[in-house]
Amino acid sequence: YFGQTVNIASRVQGLATTQSIFVTGPVIGNERSASLLAERNLQPVSQSHMLRGIEREVPIFAIP
Repeated sequence: YFGQTVNIASRVQGLATTQSIFVTGPVIGNERSASLLAERNLQPVSQSHMLRGIEREVPIFAIP
């Protein structure tokens, strides 16, 4: 796989530590993902990050 989506996914993965989960907007916006988060009363926390190789800030969501 190639392309900006793969690059963004790789950079977001690099932000995470062993005790963290980070996802992008399309994941949060996915109906199944949103349902799972709601069932578990998890409220993603929005952040913006500059990611290497990406020209704009990318909205990232931390899942507590």
